[in-house]
Amino acid sequence: MKTSEARKLLGVGPGAAPQDIKKAFRYLAMLWHPDRNPAPEAGEMFARLSAACDHLLGLSGQDGAAASGAGDDGGHRPAGRAASRGGDRRQDIELDIEHLCLGGQVEAVLESRVECPECAGQGYLEHERSQLCPHCQGSGRVRRGKSLLRCEDCDGRGYTRRVRCTKCNGSGQQISRRILTVMAPAGVQPGDELRLKGEGYPSASSKGRPGDLRLSIRARPHPLYTLDGSDLVLERPVSAFVLLAGGTVAVPSPGGPRDVVLKPGPAVAREQSIPGAGIPARGQRAAGKLRVRFVPVLPAALTPELIGLCRALQSGIERAPDSVPELAAWEKRWLSGR
Repeated sequence: MKTSEARKLLGVGPGAAPQDIKKAFRYLAMLWHPDRNPAPEAGEMFARLSAACDHLLGLSGQDGAAASGAGDDGGHRPAGRAASRGGDRRQDIELDIEHLCLGGQVEAVLESRVECPECAGQGYLEHERSQLCPHCQGSGRVRRGKSLLRCEDCDGRGYTRRVRCTKCNGSGQQISRRILTVMAPAGVQPGDELRLKGEGYPSASSKGRPGDLRLSIRARPHPLYTLDGSDLVLERPVSAFVLLAGGTVAVPSPGGPRDVVLKPGPAVAREQSIPGAGIPARGQRAAGKLRVRFVPVLPAALTPELIGLCRALQSGIERAPDSVPELAAWEKRWLSGR
């Protein structure tokens, strides 16, 4: 691509600063991105804008591929190859907590606009003989609000040989959906990207290759776990007597149940962590923790056997009033004369 052509496409003058080039590209990319602009030429125009941005940033000594979102080979592609590659496509992908922790295959639905096969991209079908216009029912007028306007489909004649294609509603394009299988490695987190080479927008050049598909990871809401950075947090109900006397309690984790040892203590909610049981380490990020909040619960109904045990426990507490200091202090203050 010539420098003059690149400047004209982006609307920048000679000597434009890199930040001005990027700003111009971002504005035009919003207008011509195929996901936002249904025009048939949007994909090609977006690729040309990306190539122009890469070219001008390359002349200014910056990495054009990284700045314009058309990166290749880790975002360090020589600027001279900018025009031979299509623009990158970006979309979100939701992963379960289990995929973040354990990795695995996930599916991404890729939607693209393709030429309508019914009308060959024309947006209309042409019959051998004139027919009643289906849009205005032969009146030549259509109502919009309180006004009657000339029917554009038949040019006000009421009859036409050209009928709007019902398969694409006259746009000449249809949505094609393709399911891609993606391998998510263990340890990825929301905000990370997965890249699929060659699944982006086509190149403006017939000899060029398409860009890449960049999938931005989001965490799907989970009925048990919440995510706090690299940590997994869950709430686990536990018998108040286990909190009082201590014991071993099983807790769920994405890799399978784990045992947690609780020390004797008060029967109030408490949190305990299992190091390394959260999101696994990846790159420079350390492994997260599994943080479990144990919430005390009491029996809703007691059998005669349990009633007897509770009475025996209460008798023991009465013989050792210091075990419940709040209760002993209250009774001493208000029942001392009894």
